Amino acid sequence: MASARRDGPLVPSFGIELNEKPLVADMALWIVSVTVEDDLDLPSMFTLELISKEDEKGFAPWTDDERLALGAAVRISMGYGDDREPLIAGEITALEPTFTMSGAPTLTVRGYDKRHRLNVTPRTRSFQDKTDSQIAEQVCSDAHVPISAFTGGIRHSYVLQGDLTDLDFLKERARLIHFELAMDAKGTLLFRPVAIAAPSAVTLSLQNDLLEFRPRMALVPLTEVQVLGWDAKEKQPIRASAKAGDEASKMDGSHSAAQTAERVFGRQVETVVRSQALSQQEADRMAFARLNAAALDFIRGDGRVRGRTDVRAGRVIRLEGLGTRFNGEYYVMSATHSYSRQSGYLTDFQVRRNAS
Repeated sequence: MASARRDGPLVPSFGIELNEKPLVADMALWIVSVTVEDDLDLPSMFTLELISKEDEKGFAPWTDDERLALGAAVRISMGYGDDREPLIAGEITALEPTFTMSGAPTLTVRGYDKRHRLNVTPRTRSFQDKTDSQIAEQVCSDAHVPISAFTGGIRHSYVLQGDLTDLDFLKERARLIHFELAMDAKGTLLFRPVAIAAPSAVTLSLQNDLLEFRPRMALVPLTEVQVLGWDAKEKQPIRASAKAGDEASKMDGSHSAAQTAERVFGRQVETVVRSQALSQQEADRMAFARLNAAALDFIRGDGRVRGRTDVRAGRVIRLEGLGTRFNGEYYVMSATHSYSRQSGYLTDFQVRRNAS
């Protein structure tokens, strides 16, 4: 973890590897800004902005540099001084130069983590006798995306990927079982349960790196989810439900979204009818997943901290000094780490919470 020190703040810094080699000074010195947009729902993105250097022949645009090839591997770390931590491993997908009469040409190098390989062409195919983790492993293997999948889970007799990109298909499978497609800093996709019950990675307050925070608490009119279906093997109906108390975690809160909704609205049930065959286990998991997904809309917030590499998408952070309702644990949905010569290193984040 890299963060500013109160007893002697260090100079914000970044590190870049291009094709598994440290970026040499002839290019690194001309980088004026670096941004990493770390996200759970979309492929994480990075941008590098370079200003062209001037020689006896005039400005030499970086567009002609063979090292900046589409598909080139990039690793970016940020921090302070020599204390830096990796944030993303990705690939260059676009070069965006700007030419102007009034100054030096600039080049924005844009790229994504390897989840972008899953977001290419819609396809239709089927999977038999596999768990969702095994399906994710097969999909990622075909797309040459490294993956670490949570073991176990329900084995499905048949699953159809119907005219969906691999990314949309895996997001749909993940949503049904309260999983997520996180990406670690080494470029490995993590197919895992939504990690809202994980220990908080850091505690932040207005006296400790937190610069601003804007939360919004809103009623979620849902107290229970029921899933109705048909067990084709046993030839009998299936009913599953999830309600207040079935949350994966209350995130250090006293009143969950469902409890608050019941106090205001009374019992509010959402019924999901599945026309295709499913098992009792699948129905139970679907009800659990839907309740937990809805509950995370209870509190949404966005904020800014002095640059910290431990504020990452897919991690829990604790915020304090915000009053009883808003103190507590929050789940980071996205975090933008930005370095510039003018502003130094800053981290902007978006969070959700299911209780207060």
